[in-house]
Amino acid sequence: MSHTEFKLTTAERPVGRIAILTMDNGHDHTKPNTFGEEALASLNTALDEVEASDDLKGLMLTGKPFIFAVGADLKSFTGMDEEQAREGGKRGHDAFARLQALPIPTLAAINGACMGGGLEIALHCDYRTLSTGAQVLAFPEVFLSIFPAWGGTQLAPHIVGAKDAVETIVTNSLNNNRTMTPKEAFERGFADRFIDSATFLDDSLALLERLISGEETIERDVDPTDGLDEALENGRNMADGKTSGATRAPYLALELIEFAARGGDLDEGRRREQDGLAELLPARQAQASVYAFDLVQNRVKKQPWKPDAEPRKIRKTAVIGAGLMGAQLGALFLQKLEVPLVMKDIDDSVLDSCRQHIEEDLDKRVAKGRLSEGKARFLKSLVTYTTSYDDVRESDWVIEAVLERMDLKKDIFAELEDLIDDDAVLASNTSSLSLAEMAADLEHPERVVGFHVFNPVSVMPLVEVIKSDLASDEAMATAFEVAKKVRKSAVQCRDEPAFIVNRLLIRFNAAAVESLRHGNDFQEIDAAIRKLGLPMGPFLVLGLVGLEVALHTAEALQAAFPDRFEVDDNFRAIGESGLPGVYDWSKGGEVYPEIRDLVQVDDGATKRTEEQIQRAALEAVADEARRMIDDGTVADARDIDTALILGAGFPFFMGGVCHYLDQVGIADDLFGRPFVTSEDGAS
Repeated sequence: MSHTEFKLTTAERPVGRIAILTMDNGHDHTKPNTFGEEALASLNTALDEVEASDDLKGLMLTGKPFIFAVGADLKSFTGMDEEQAREGGKRGHDAFARLQALPIPTLAAINGACMGGGLEIALHCDYRTLSTGAQVLAFPEVFLSIFPAWGGTQLAPHIVGAKDAVETIVTNSLNNNRTMTPKEAFERGFADRFIDSATFLDDSLALLERLISGEETIERDVDPTDGLDEALENGRNMADGKTSGATRAPYLALELIEFAARGGDLDEGRRREQDGLAELLPARQAQASVYAFDLVQNRVKKQPWKPDAEPRKIRKTAVIGAGLMGAQLGALFLQKLEVPLVMKDIDDSVLDSCRQHIEEDLDKRVAKGRLSEGKARFLKSLVTYTTSYDDVRESDWVIEAVLERMDLKKDIFAELEDLIDDDAVLASNTSSLSLAEMAADLEHPERVVGFHVFNPVSVMPLVEVIKSDLASDEAMATAFEVAKKVRKSAVQCRDEPAFIVNRLLIRFNAAAVESLRHGNDFQEIDAAIRKLGLPMGPFLVLGLVGLEVALHTAEALQAAFPDRFEVDDNFRAIGESGLPGVYDWSKGGEVYPEIRDLVQVDDGATKRTEEQIQRAALEAVADEARRMIDDGTVADARDIDTALILGAGFPFFMGGVCHYLDQVGIADDLFGRPFVTSEDGAS
């Protein structure tokens, strides 16, 4: 079976015959139920049979084990035009409306993951039960630059109220696609009963029987206008803050929620959803989002760069350097690999702080119910905190997380080489230094790989796996396997200065910083870049990275590529200012006067327009991305887009930078060819 089918069976119960409609795509729970044209046709066929049966007393809709449904099939969205989008919206509305109009009581038994159209079809039933094992519920559509367009915006305000409708449809999506736990979804009102997973289906069916017989009733008292104005204002503020208006999806979703909440006719609301879908789905933002979703949910998980070699089995790990980054890496490896861990540093006080970080992290997981106390104690017992290299012996995976100094890293690797097996892997968390130089003096340089995990480690999903010309297939395969086990998304990069993310961001931000010479103000430049849809402008980024660190990296790139990474005098002065950032947050985010005084404007310069600021930055990053692809720094433009989405916060609705440059015509203007082609160079 290649699509989800709605399988209809019946059960003879004391109250009469009850229809049980099960969504099943014919695969195991790792492939969720989705709704495409064939699935909706199957639903209509099942409803034909239900409507033709005059002895049915009720209907229960559910999914196969562990999965309810996760909504529309995103693969069908690619290249969809306005007419196809409108028809797709109408097809879903018509089928779901038939379910809603059945003259018998209907109950959605949400037994597993329930998102998007899956949650919408559940809202079309009269009642809903929710399993404690359902895992996640969500409306993720706004994250993909569309909205719940099969009745979600029209029904949710009446079922859960305006506040929760806005939060689940708009706010959660904009907040990195946040999902609800089953308990949270129940408390918000998306289900009428919260039932233990062990007896869920039996108890749900029993509830439906009691509802049919009248033994039990469920009443809802929801005022869809209660708190509506505040919720709408909060939603618009969130959309402004997260997208700067670069995608219309959250604003249109709010308009539709407001229409429904203020008493709008349901049929008219459905037509408005269809109009909105016809507007948004063919647009650049939604098409980019579908592309981005495939990158981070499918392509990167397949690890197309991983060599066909047997990775080393990890039985013991070690982290050299127990500072802030090292402690975070230690916590990650301990919790995900669950093997003995050595935290090595030269300073006992640093090790004490590291122990506190690792153990407090485990304690927090226990407090949240994500880890048992016994398991936490066991994991704590696996860690050795030491100032001696001897404890690192027999480690299979050793990663250094010390200062970005080549001499220090080389000394550490030299110390380690005599302690571990010849084929044990030495990894570096460097963000910019050469792996080949780091390994050059070793007896076994082929064991050295780059493993650049982004900070904060518990939040950022990306790891750049760096391959020097010396690295063996076994070492690289081990790095990819470690990334998979610690649940990070690994993208491969050749051993080049600053690798992918930092190299591109520095080129991009440097071009924006040049606008200072034209007389543009700091906030003006940041605002122009943010209107592309990016989470931060260049000067806010500098404050987070640290001015001195940013200057150091820029100087390293200037040394490597002097033709295009010249350090601007304004940038150098800012980097050497000794201040914590460009903006003084103790005074509401004003630019430090000392920073303003450092800026030099070129004689006769004219201010750049917003579009010129954006274009200069985009053309610079386009040039660098083209060079990286053509010289083999990365295998494909998809590698760059994946890295920027997962490591730099580029929004889905941009699709990374390469796809965006293709969409807006800059790639064609500059190079006469697109970045993203039908052939994936990494596969």
